[in-house]
Amino acid sequence: MDQYSTQTISEALLAEIANALKRVSPYGSVEIYVQDNIVTQITVRNIKKTLQNMQESSKKRKKNGVVRNG
Repeated sequence: MDQYSTQTISEALLAEIANALKRVSPYGSVEIYVQDNIVTQITVRNIKKTLQNMQESSKKRKKNGVVRNG
């Protein structure tokens, strides 16, 4: 369990975090839970945006002069 210590961050812990980040697609979050200086849980949440939300967001960006290519 020492390999998940927040006091001495191991390569194993970094690999777990990197793996979690790779699993977020295309929108979401990674939550890291710590108890007594030990990472006890890494949660990956993926968010599915609705077409309506994406269209509204795009309209707001265009209205504010923000245009993204791609």
